[in-house]
Amino acid sequence: MAFDIKRVTADLKRYPIPVALGILSLALLVGIIVRNARARELGGLAREKEQEGQTVLANVRDGASAAEQYAALAAAVRDLESRLVHGTERAANQQYFYRLESETGVKEVNLQPSLPAKSPARTLYTGVGFTVSVQGEYRQILGFIGRLETGPHFFRLTRASLSRSDASPESKSTALTLSLTLELLGLP
Repeated sequence: MAFDIKRVTADLKRYPIPVALGILSLALLVGIIVRNARARELGGLAREKEQEGQTVLANVRDGASAAEQYAALAAAVRDLESRLVHGTERAANQQYFYRLESETGVKEVNLQPSLPAKSPARTLYTGVGFTVSVQGEYRQILGFIGRLETGPHFFRLTRASLSRSDASPESKSTALTLSLTLELLGLP
């Protein structure tokens, strides 16, 4: 069976309606496929633009209260910075520990400024290091630790040790010695 042009043209002339409907069906099928592909593409683009619009709308809505949020944030930063110590004010920093001693009734054995551990990263705030040793009864030591934790300054405890000494004959209680190495958060 060879392909014969004359025979094909004769068949096309003989059956014009089925051939026309076949060509029309093929054209409609191609049109539907192209239309669906374009609709999916445009649908994805519409979803993307809708998300961008929602983001812009959220930014506009949230931007209305930006001034109040900034003021609240600035007030919080001022409050936090008021709790920082200054590394150059050595006497005022040591006075903090003397005040804790008088409030809790412990006896300060040793208070020495120490060098804070060097941090490899450059930070906004620095540590002002101290080594402090206090002696007292169990309740006094707990009071000292509690006042230190709830005090006005932020600190980082790097080392702690607690030891006891035997009770003296005149005292019925056991004396404890607490040694702390810590850094108060501060400005250089």
